[in-house]
Amino acid sequence: MDNQNNNIPLILNENRIFIIRENITKADLVSKLVHSICVDLPNLNEEEVLSSVLKREQGISTTLDTGLSIPHARVEDLDAFQAALAVLPAPIKDDYGLDVKAMFLFFSPAGQPYFSSHLKLLAALAEKFNSDFIKELSETADKGRLLKKVSL
Repeated sequence: MDNQNNNIPLILNENRIFIIRENITKADLVSKLVHSICVDLPNLNEEEVLSSVLKREQGISTTLDTGLSIPHARVEDLDAFQAALAVLPAPIKDDYGLDVKAMFLFFSPAGQPYFSSHLKLLAALAEKFNSDFIKELSETADKGRLLKKVSL
C-alpha cells in the first residue's frame, strides 16, 4: 500500500495527463479528471465519485498557495490508488480566489488500512509540487515528459 503513493507510474498514466490551455472552471476540470479515471475502472459509479469529490471541495479548498490543487476522495470498491493530472499554463481561479496551476486528483481505497497511505500521498504531493516544479511542468508540452518529471 505505501509503495503505491511513492510510485506515481503505478497510479497515473499518460491517458490521465492533460495540458489545459482553454478556459475551464475548476468543477469542470475535476469532472474531466474523474472521468479519465472512471473510464479505466468501469466498476466505479462516475456520478457518485464526482459528487464525493465536489462535495469535499465545497467543505475546504484543496488548493495550496503554490498553485497545486489536490482534489481527492476515499472510494469504496477500489483496491488501489488512482490518479489524474492536469497542468494549466494559464492558471484558473478556484472558488476561493486561489490560482490553480496544476491539479493532481486522486482516489484512494476507502478501507482503514489505506488511510495512512492517503495522508502520506497528500504530504508527498504538497512537498514535490512546489512553485518551481509547477512552473517547470507548465513549460512542458509532452505528456510522456510530464509523467517522467512527476515520477522522479
